[in-house]
Amino acid sequence: MSQEDLRKKSEGEEITYRIGELSRITGVKAGTIRFYEKCGFLGPVERTSNNYRIYCRRHIFQVRVCRLVFGGFVNRRLRRESLKVLNASAEWNLAAYERESANYLKAVEEDLERTRKAIAICTGQMGKEEGEEVRYSKRQAAAMTGVTSETIRNWERNGLLGQFEPYERRQYGQALLNRMYVIRLLLDTGYSMMVIRSFVQAYEQGRREEAEQLLISPEKEELCCRSDRYLEELTNLRGKAARLRQMKSEMADI
Repeated sequence: MSQEDLRKKSEGEEITYRIGELSRITGVKAGTIRFYEKCGFLGPVERTSNNYRIYCRRHIFQVRVCRLVFGGFVNRRLRRESLKVLNASAEWNLAAYERESANYLKAVEEDLERTRKAIAICTGQMGKEEGEEVRYSKRQAAAMTGVTSETIRNWERNGLLGQFEPYERRQYGQALLNRMYVIRLLLDTGYSMMVIRSFVQAYEQGRREEAEQLLISPEKEELCCRSDRYLEELTNLRGKAARLRQMKSEMADI
């Protein structure tokens, strides 16, 4: 802290920073800070008479939040959850920030668990039943696999979940639930719907080797490589989400 900052702090004045100082403190480029501001992820920024931006301590916190969030987009669901953290930070709503940062961390941990389960299913048998046959509604299956009911309907329309009668109220056993975990993993790791549909058809028809070959990209990158990298990204993201939650205590001191 500079001598000027110390003087302002001792006199109870608000400590302010130019954009170059904010960039140096946070390690974020000035252009990126302007981008965060344009997106509405920083609180109101005052300007001097000659139109220079003037930032305060809250903006330091908000830029650090943005840096953690923007370095961690992995899938749509987590993006939605992380944007709630950004908005709570921008509005400087401590209660909302505490709630949304906790929800974000929980969502990341749930995705980690689902991804590990999907990888385990892929290494075993995708359609294998496990124990007593339990049936789940579409809403229950969506909650367990971390997607929406409409997403499951879309998978059905694309023929990924077997044949069914129009307007049939479906119930899903463990085999179909396992398939949903695998489909989501394939989508999250970059496979197209066309490839996934061909994979499912080959698998259902007993052409297992052909099904496995469909999951090798033109660059010869296999599913195991993609899924390992995706799992690593989620693990790194969990660390960032945990840091975001811990930062709540800093808000109260600003």
